[in-house]
Amino acid sequence: MRKLIYLFVFFLSISFSSCNTYGKKEEFYGTEVYYKKPITKEEVKKLGEFLVRSEFADGKSKSVQLMKNDETGNYVFRMVTQEKAQKEKMYEVLFKALAMQISDSVFSSQPVDFDVCNNRFETIKTISFKSK
Repeated sequence: MRKLIYLFVFFLSISFSSCNTYGKKEEFYGTEVYYKKPITKEEVKKLGEFLVRSEFADGKSKSVQLMKNDETGNYVFRMVTQEKAQKEKMYEVLFKALAMQISDSVFSSQPVDFDVCNNRFETIKTISFKSK
């Protein structure tokens, strides 16, 4: 009976992991970076190197997602945040600054929007890229 339970749990975990809609995953010093086409692995590597260099990726567990907005063509940096960061204006300023750094350092000044997300990568709010 115990083997049957372990087998069931094993297949259940496989089915959950195969239902991941966040995309492919790369990890950079504790930070999970998910991505989907048209984002390339090379773009994710450049982002990951920046996250490590800037000490955003600091060994603590974080989850982000890199996408492209089909309508605007902008990159979208999506980050799982705590509720406090979803509501307080101070964090919005920090998120905008991070998006601008990513734009300048990773994507040759191409626009980067910032999506503030819950732990299921559902967008709480979008901080759109605007001219500097």
